[in-house]
Amino acid sequence: MSASDSWKLLIFRDGRRVCNGPELLHALSQQLQHILSLRDFHPQNTPEELMEALLRSGELECAVADHDGCELQAKSLATLSDELALALLNKSSSRISRNTWQSLSAMELPDRLAVSTPEGFCYYALHPLDYVDALNQSAIHAPEAAVVGIRSIGTTLSAVVRAYFSQRGVPAGRITVRPTGHPFDRKLALDDKQREWVHRKAVANAVFLVVDEGPGLSGSSFLAVAEALVGAGASQNRIVLMPSSTPDLGSLFAPDAKARWSCFTTVPLRPTRHIPAEATQHVGCGEWRKRVFPSQEQWPAVWTWTERKKYLSTDGTHIFRFGGYGHYGKAVRQRLEMLHADGWGPEASGAGDGFNVMPWIESRRPLHTDRDIVVRLAGYCAFRATHFQSYPVSNTALEQMAQINLERALGISHTVALPFERPVIADARMMPHEWICTSDGRLLKVDSASHGDDHFYPGPTDIAWDLAGAITEWKLDREASDLLVSEYNRISGDAVENRLPAYLIAYCAFRLGFTLSAAQSVGEPNESARFKKEAELYRKRLAALLPLATAA
Repeated sequence: MSASDSWKLLIFRDGRRVCNGPELLHALSQQLQHILSLRDFHPQNTPEELMEALLRSGELECAVADHDGCELQAKSLATLSDELALALLNKSSSRISRNTWQSLSAMELPDRLAVSTPEGFCYYALHPLDYVDALNQSAIHAPEAAVVGIRSIGTTLSAVVRAYFSQRGVPAGRITVRPTGHPFDRKLALDDKQREWVHRKAVANAVFLVVDEGPGLSGSSFLAVAEALVGAGASQNRIVLMPSSTPDLGSLFAPDAKARWSCFTTVPLRPTRHIPAEATQHVGCGEWRKRVFPSQEQWPAVWTWTERKKYLSTDGTHIFRFGGYGHYGKAVRQRLEMLHADGWGPEASGAGDGFNVMPWIESRRPLHTDRDIVVRLAGYCAFRATHFQSYPVSNTALEQMAQINLERALGISHTVALPFERPVIADARMMPHEWICTSDGRLLKVDSASHGDDHFYPGPTDIAWDLAGAITEWKLDREASDLLVSEYNRISGDAVENRLPAYLIAYCAFRLGFTLSAAQSVGEPNESARFKKEAELYRKRLAALLPLATAA
């Protein structure tokens, strides 16, 4: 496979999920009722409660806007998102109209809505108020603001940008759009109402602000929206692109990206200031390895931008790890609490701003396996199979990922069928360096609550994925693998052995795709070399697995 084809390997899963519309609306209404019933609004609690409501409102607004025939509902939800964004900026619930809240009770929504996960809010500590900070540091002056949010996450972000200008007395309006087409060459066709809106704003000499996270690998969504605005009458020099990071224009995959992007003003975000006050020592982006391993030769490879933000406390006794904002972060924290209660992980608690805090445990990483470790791994998988059960889903996307990665990376055509009997939120990080051996002889998992539900594969899947991960990452031989499976079976009552061969292939196919993609993406030569070394191990493992799978 050539370097230019590395992006063709599948590692990111589709974060959309089908949800019940009335249930989403009820959860939003309950959160609003809770906010409006509070008599004592403490400053430290206000942003958390308002953030939860804004994320729910923006998520539902986006889903409804994507659904045909829901224009009136989308308009009502947009009004609510705007009010919540202004309330968040002012840290006051007085900006929320009771009429707006009460109108939700009469709203009818489809039973099935496609909801997209806002990755920045869930995984990358992208705080909505980061866009306020960026605007405060910019030199944008406008008689009127026309905000265009790129769905999905741009829905919520556009409400915040609009609120920024409204708070300052600048007339501001917003719309949201969804570009379509190939991920590296998106296009946007504005409808008649949107084109009329753009024309009116252009006549009023408004500044158009295009808001989204990204720009991702291609930048094509931003470019599609900006060029559609120009086509509808907006002037290039009145269009501002607001991505969550400064783009490397020379590396964007969109056709002629550098020249096209340079036609517009860019106001990127700076590093967020919304982190716990005690989180003072940055140990993300692989920096934690300096504190864990005695030499760089033992470092595992790290794809820095995919890591969640991590900080140590000033005295080095606690670690702060980003878990997610709003209801997304609450789900991660609940899993952390369950793991600690059963002795699988350190005690964790919420630290604000989407972070969880837990003790920094000075212990060694296990370098070799023995019977006790294998039995402990089996018990851990059995615990997840029982306590982290997930809603039933299809494994079709996971099967396609394995087959496509095998074909593109190895030139092997092999059908992968993944039986689906014990759906779970997988751990998905079973590597030895993710565990610690405590002074009292326990084996603890230090990062176990978030990766199985992030935007990489596998997503919700069978527990066999984690068993396959344990066998592969700990390099278990046949005897140790049989012990792992038999102990898991004994504890859980789940006869997994017939499902396991296919999951071993799928797991290695994903990890091969991940390591090859990361090797091409990271700029640091030593990091790239680490990923290439890991990729070779997965390649050799697949070479050993595939003849057996074919025979079976």
